[in-house]
Amino acid sequence: MPRPNPRDPETDPGAALGESLRDLRTDAGFRTQEDFAKATGYARESISRAETGDSLPGSDMLNDWLDACDATLRERKLIDRQYKLARKARGPIPQYFEVYVSREKKAVFVRLWGLDLIPGPLQTYEYAYAMFIAVGMDEEEAAAKAAARVERGSVMDGPDAAQVTAVIHERALRTLVGTPDIMAAQMAHLLMRARQRSVIIQVVPDTGYFIGMEGAFQIISGPAFPDTVDLETVEDQVTDEPAAVSRVAALFEEIRSHALNAKESQSLLTEAERWNSQQQQAPAGESPATAATAPDRV
Repeated sequence: MPRPNPRDPETDPGAALGESLRDLRTDAGFRTQEDFAKATGYARESISRAETGDSLPGSDMLNDWLDACDATLRERKLIDRQYKLARKARGPIPQYFEVYVSREKKAVFVRLWGLDLIPGPLQTYEYAYAMFIAVGMDEEEAAAKAAARVERGSVMDGPDAAQVTAVIHERALRTLVGTPDIMAAQMAHLLMRARQRSVIIQVVPDTGYFIGMEGAFQIISGPAFPDTVDLETVEDQVTDEPAAVSRVAALFEEIRSHALNAKESQSLLTEAERWNSQQQQAPAGESPATAATAPDRV
C-alpha cells in the first residue's frame, strides 16, 4: 500500500500537480511507479516525490512524463498551468534542497567538486542565468534561480566566512555557458575568489578519465549540523548519513590529489579567462548553450 500523502492538494499547488501526474500515469496504463520508472528512465523515488508533491519535477522530467503518457493538448495545458502555479508557490529552491541551503548558511567548511560546470556557490549571476535558460527554463524562473544561486556565494563573504576548498575539472573552464564574454567574466570571478584567504581553488588538468568523473558533489560541515553532502548525479541527492558522507569525503581527497596546487591553478584560470575572451561570439541567430546538463535547482 502506498503511504498516505500528508500534503493537501486543495492547499498545496505542488500536491495538486502531483495528483494530476499520478492520474495521467495510471490512465496511460502504468499501474505502478516501478513500471513508469522503467519506461522513462527516472528513479522510482523521483517519480514518487513528484506525485506526492514533495518536490517538483524538472522541466525535462515533466516533458518526458507527458510524452510517455501520450498526453493530449488539453492535458498538457492543464499540467503546464499547475506546474507554473506550483513553481511560483515553492520559490526557486526545490524542497528537497532546502535543508542543504539552510545548513550551508551556517557552514564553517565547504568542499566543492565541479566536473562539467562551475560549482554553484562560485557562479556569477550571468553564468547561472545562461545555464538555466539553456535547459529550457523561462526567463522569470531562470532569473529567480540565478539570484538564489548567487546568494549561496555569500557563505564566502564577511568576517565569519566559511573556509572553502573548491576543486574544478579543467573542462568546466572551457564548457561554453552562454557567451564567451560570460565565460571570461566567470573566470575573472573565480580568480577574485581564489585571492581570498578563506578560499582555495584547485584545477584538475584534463588528462583523461579518472576517479572523479562519476559526478559533481559538495560537502558542508559545521558545529550546528551533521556533515551534509549534495550528490549531483542522475538524480540529485542530499544526505547526512555518516557512512555516505565519509565515502564522499574520501573521494574528495582522492580527486584533490590529481589537482594542481593553488598557484598553478590560478595561472590556468588566467589562461582560461584569456582563452574565453578571444573566442568568437556565436553567429547571429544561434543560441549559445551549455554542453553539460545543468541541475534543475539552485
